[in-house]
Amino acid sequence: MFKLHTIVNQSFYTELKESGYWPAVAFDFFNRTLYSKTVEVCRDNLNEEPNLISGRLIYARALYCAGQIDSSRIQFNKVISIDPENITALKYLGDLNFAENNIAGAMSCYEKVLSLNPKSKSLKSKLVSGRPQTTRTITIVRREESKSSEKETALREIPFYTETIGDLYLNQGFPRLAAEVFKKLESRQNNPRINDKLKIAEIKIKEKEQKYVKKTDR
Repeated sequence: MFKLHTIVNQSFYTELKESGYWPAVAFDFFNRTLYSKTVEVCRDNLNEEPNLISGRLIYARALYCAGQIDSSRIQFNKVISIDPENITALKYLGDLNFAENNIAGAMSCYEKVLSLNPKSKSLKSKLVSGRPQTTRTITIVRREESKSSEKETALREIPFYTETIGDLYLNQGFPRLAAEVFKKLESRQNNPRINDKLKIAEIKIKEKEQKYVKKTDR
């Protein structure tokens, strides 16, 4: 999970990191499996920005990968307290519950992941050939898939929901992604500036759609 979607090119990620955006810096350490450095960066900066979901999510994942399971659970729960529909945090909490034989808790998390994103690939696992083993399994009934397009599904994989990210998407010609970010921010706070940026993004989306219609009508 938590991967920069292919629609976000490498220059975009590099720009974030080089600009000093600390969640991107922490994510870079995380990708290089430098979990202690990731934890250090997140811990220092979350004191000033405790509700920054992107940073806290990286922090929780680094703790999890470093084997600090109890601490990671606390952080994943904090993410959910801020963003109850965070798919990545729900998936990890489901895994933690399953590992502790809390099947009901695991199913609750996994079902919510599927209800939020029926096309989610995060619940899939690779099959490895080997000697048969008896394992615990749970069955999740997949609800009817949404008729939303692949592009709409991709919007759930936006790495960071901040005003800076929305601005970058808008400037780089991704108004739909920018609009998704601004909608998320607007739902958390009543900020006229965010509302204005959302309107700009929606105007640019319509402009793109009109250009597409003109081209296909020829």
